[in-house]
Amino acid sequence: LPQHIRLLITHKPRARLKWQRTRYPSDRQHYEQLAHELRSELSSFRSDTYNSYIISLSTHDRSLWDSTKRLLRSHPTPSPLRHPDNSWARSDEDKAQLFANHLRSIFQPPPESDPIHSHQVQEYLDSPLPLTLPPSSFSPSKVTYAIQHLPRKKSPGYDLITGEILRHLPRRAILFLTYLYNAILRTTYFPLLWKFAHIKMIPKPNKLHTEPSAYRPISLLPIFSKLFEKLFLKRLVPIFESQNIIPSHQFGFRPFHSTIHQCLHIVDIISSSLEQKQYCGAAFLDVEQAFDRVWHPGLLYKLKKILPSTYYLILQSYLKDRYSVVCQKDKLSGYIRINASVPQGSVLGPLLYLIYTADIPTHPSTHMATFADDICILTSNPQPSLVSHNLQQHLNNLQQWCEKWRIVINQSKSIHITFSLRRGSCPPITFDKIPIPPASCVRYLGLYIDKRVTWNPHTRLKRIDLNRKLGLLRNLLHRRSKLSLVNKLTIYNMILKPTWTYGIELWGSARKSNIDRIQSFQSKSLRTILDAPWYVSNRPQYPHSPTSPSRKIQNLSLQT
Repeated sequence: LPQHIRLLITHKPRARLKWQRTRYPSDRQHYEQLAHELRSELSSFRSDTYNSYIISLSTHDRSLWDSTKRLLRSHPTPSPLRHPDNSWARSDEDKAQLFANHLRSIFQPPPESDPIHSHQVQEYLDSPLPLTLPPSSFSPSKVTYAIQHLPRKKSPGYDLITGEILRHLPRRAILFLTYLYNAILRTTYFPLLWKFAHIKMIPKPNKLHTEPSAYRPISLLPIFSKLFEKLFLKRLVPIFESQNIIPSHQFGFRPFHSTIHQCLHIVDIISSSLEQKQYCGAAFLDVEQAFDRVWHPGLLYKLKKILPSTYYLILQSYLKDRYSVVCQKDKLSGYIRINASVPQGSVLGPLLYLIYTADIPTHPSTHMATFADDICILTSNPQPSLVSHNLQQHLNNLQQWCEKWRIVINQSKSIHITFSLRRGSCPPITFDKIPIPPASCVRYLGLYIDKRVTWNPHTRLKRIDLNRKLGLLRNLLHRRSKLSLVNKLTIYNMILKPTWTYGIELWGSARKSNIDRIQSFQSKSLRTILDAPWYVSNRPQYPHSPTSPSRKIQNLSLQT
């Protein structure tokens, strides 16, 4: 604090004590004057300090992004966890153990429903492997290249080694690391210590945080394990691509495939059926704990049919004998044995899941669209009964496949929707004799698609989200903020604008009133950022502006 404020802080209690002793009106007036002056000086000091901090924010040292992240981040209130017997876990040690017990029950394969198939899988796994040529070795240059492309600030595993540390390894250490990786290829043994993970529990949004199921587990693995996985992944991908293992309808975790491409594929099918005045029925299925309950023998069965023996044995060693502990602040739980799942937080995990679900059944009368564990099945027909019939046939085939490979579909979270311009809807459908709930709007890969594809729910909910973010960032973007105009526009372009531009390629059928919701937000936010006076109109700015939503939709529609 400045010296004059410190003097006021010292003089104020003395004046108060003097007034309490004498009770003279003049002493009281002097005390109140000092108190008012101190409040004014402290307010001015806080304002000047905050303005200096705002002025100093920059994108070069990431201080601007740290400030916006702090404002946008949710701050859940720490709460106790409920035990199954309705008692409460309040200490960090009790919470860690409760989380561990919950995860121990999750990392188990679903119950067996086809003993004959399980026996066939085990027999095939026990059969001898064919002889194959030994794989080529890793070179130090490839290891160095992989190290240089590791993320610098990813959270480390239990060894606390980050990518930034590996970048400073000497040449001799890289040679030893290369010898170690080549030894894995030679012996087909994955080190046990690299299969040990620390699990952080992150609260899910809009959930009651007194239940362990309201938290998402995030596994932190040693970085040496991830580095080997990156090198090994480059050996596996060409094998899978040469055999066309991953189906064309799978867009998840694949290069040159994004969520927008999958959404464009789905919306194109729906729009074509609407133009032909047909009914388009869709089933959006939710796979329960998809990555956490992958059946290891089934995955190894499929890998053994595809990969050379050496690579198969490495992945077999990679999957078995995995352990983890839950970290709750500075407390650790007991060990958790992972009996199912693809390794969380790993590099190979997503690819292994795609291989496990690559043989998902299709149907000649339906369209399949998958993005990792998000499954969508669509079909069109002028007759709504035939639409439901085709969907039901595909779902019956899918049910048999799920029972065979121990995959569980959560019917209560799945959605059945009929896209049509008519008033009627398709008959209900079931999965495993349980009805799938119907809906008039579905959220798929971040887009809200209603039954008439008007984009009214999407623009409405996006406007609510934009208003929320603008309110959180108001201290940085309001008219009296000392933040530079360049930084204000940077925040808008990097945080607010991507919220409404996501999926804008598909808004060709949106009504003008729906687009005007986004346009009015942009006008409001930019007027606040630019401190535009009331007499400056928006109309001269936007008709030919490339940032206008209507102009952006026109440009993207011409490109696509």
